[in-house]
Amino acid sequence: MEHTQASPSLKPVASSKITAEEENQGLESTTSEAQQEESRIPADDPIQLGLLNSSIASSLFENWTRQESSFLLTAILAAAAKAFNPALYRKLRDHAEDILASTFRKGTKSVETAQAVMILTYWKESDDTRAWMLLGYVIRMGMELGWHRLAPYSSQSSAVTDLERRQARNIERTWLILFVYDRSMSLQTGKPWMIERSEFIESIEPWCKDAIATPGDRLLGALVTLRLLSSEVFRLLGPRSSRVRARQLHSLESLLAIIKSRIEEWESRWLSVADTGMPKPQAVKALWVSYSSALEMLHLICRHSSWLYFAQDSVHVMIAYSAAFLIKLMLSTSYSIASQIQPAIQSAISGAALVFSQQAAPPGSSCALQSRFLDNILARISKPSAETSTAADLSVPPDQLRTGERDTTRETGYATASGRAFNQAEGTLSLDFADDATWVELMAEAGFNAQDGVFFA
Repeated sequence: MEHTQASPSLKPVASSKITAEEENQGLESTTSEAQQEESRIPADDPIQLGLLNSSIASSLFENWTRQESSFLLTAILAAAAKAFNPALYRKLRDHAEDILASTFRKGTKSVETAQAVMILTYWKESDDTRAWMLLGYVIRMGMELGWHRLAPYSSQSSAVTDLERRQARNIERTWLILFVYDRSMSLQTGKPWMIERSEFIESIEPWCKDAIATPGDRLLGALVTLRLLSSEVFRLLGPRSSRVRARQLHSLESLLAIIKSRIEEWESRWLSVADTGMPKPQAVKALWVSYSSALEMLHLICRHSSWLYFAQDSVHVMIAYSAAFLIKLMLSTSYSIASQIQPAIQSAISGAALVFSQQAAPPGSSCALQSRFLDNILARISKPSAETSTAADLSVPPDQLRTGERDTTRETGYATASGRAFNQAEGTLSLDFADDATWVELMAEAGFNAQDGVFFA
């Protein structure tokens, strides 16, 4: 009886002993897995080096993967810290630069490396002039990896698993972004592009409609298609010598008409694909479209000011170009046209300058430099008002003009006075406002580096 009663009481004890042993084994297994996980983390991992803890890292980049690429992780964390945690930005940026130097020495080539370098150029320092060279480095890296030989898109992918499909698409997406980046830099700097159009790039429309495509892929498709359509425009907007050669080969008006129709076709197709909800502009002359687009660029700054602090460097470049284009348009047209568009131009630039000044950005940041640049423009175009009045007073009164005669003195006086405002230096006046050097100097006064930019003179 006693033995029978004792047996049940022994079972829980034995069971508890087994459970404890299993728990110890489980803990040992978990510890071993954690140690193995830790050993797979690269030595230059920013968290491993103590630049920041994992909690802060996850707040800056929620889906970070430490094992794939320390370089990409650090570049993403640096870009995020620049906007959300400036105290960490400098040391993360310096660490990313160290990894970049090491990567260059070792000749490391991977899609993560390419993406990391692009991020460093997208959110670079204002005095960093390496964007074009680093872009060329990344493109050569992609060519070494065979990206320039990517096959045209096919719905029948050779990838077996979903992961393989997404990895292949990651490479394709990176090459397409490089194509857009390459053509954009060529347009902005007047330098040649490196990536030629290919069957893969031309198959962008079905590519961005793939079942695993993201909304960003559709926007990328629109940008790639626009760059394909506007390739011929690059030569027209280059230095004057290039434009002369273009006129010898083609009729300028005919070429612009063809390009205009192609861009309108692109617009009608891709607005629906990207589903941006933007209204279609009316069919107007190319000059008016350019004028309206430049104004809209500045108005967008005012409407979306809450996002302005986080904008990429390329956005600031296009804002500066829009302002420069509007001023050059105003100063190169007749008095009758200039007097009508000047209020809208000054209002747009003034509004954008005010928004940039309200960002509370640190000195030397892109927002601070942009504010200074736009303020410089406003200061200079406000000076000719007195000179314009003087020139107008000296012109022939309208009642003394013969029938059909235009008051060219008034028009010339306006353009002359306005032109002088952009070239006042130490008391001297000149009318070389159309020279690119004038705009390079104006940007330099604000702290911008134009990188041999072409200002469509």
